[in-house]
Amino acid sequence: MIRIAGLCKSYREGAGERRVFHDFNARVGAGERLALVGRSGCGKSTLLNLISGMDRPDAGTIHVNDTEISALDERGATLFRRRHVGFVFQFFNLIPTLTVTENLLLPLELNGQDLRRGRQDAAALLEAVGLADRGQSYPDRLSGGEQQRIAIARALIHRPRLLLADEPTGTLDARNGDQVLALLEAVSRERQLTTVLVTHSPEVAARMDRTLDLSRSPGAERTAAP
Repeated sequence: MIRIAGLCKSYREGAGERRVFHDFNARVGAGERLALVGRSGCGKSTLLNLISGMDRPDAGTIHVNDTEISALDERGATLFRRRHVGFVFQFFNLIPTLTVTENLLLPLELNGQDLRRGRQDAAALLEAVGLADRGQSYPDRLSGGEQQRIAIARALIHRPRLLLADEPTGTLDARNGDQVLALLEAVSRERQLTTVLVTHSPEVAARMDRTLDLSRSPGAERTAAP
């Protein structure tokens, strides 16, 4: 599903350069659930952004199925994400002026898809995440755990094949975090989604199929002197 070859990525920091990846290689199988772990700053969120096309590598290639993400221009990468990638953020990123249902339908509107069927799918997803009665609520009326469940539903509404999650339980208490994680596990298995999840939690990582520690991976987090 994901093939990364010869990946290089650096950022300017003052007068120097911080090299996050140098000749980094990785593969993620179709339907696999991978946890990205490692100390802060080792490149976990950066790798998600590169896989999704929100950031571009300095060198190397990233393929998702048959599409070379690293070769797409900004518009091409945006269209690819809208159609094929679901993203769950740590801080929910729901639009406060839209109702829950309107938040769910937004990805379909951006893709120009049929909203009549979309409303049926939105209702089914709300039922699946245990929030069937909150479609007309606004995000600020929901708890943190409820908002994250809505964010998961929004990430799935356009039926992506790839799900990227950046610390999806990081701002939640243990009970809500466990509910959200169980939901992600169930959905990824049911839909056979390829899932890449960033976490600092060993307990969360242990529930994935495989763990990749970027602090220890060859080519990850090499820092160049100024």
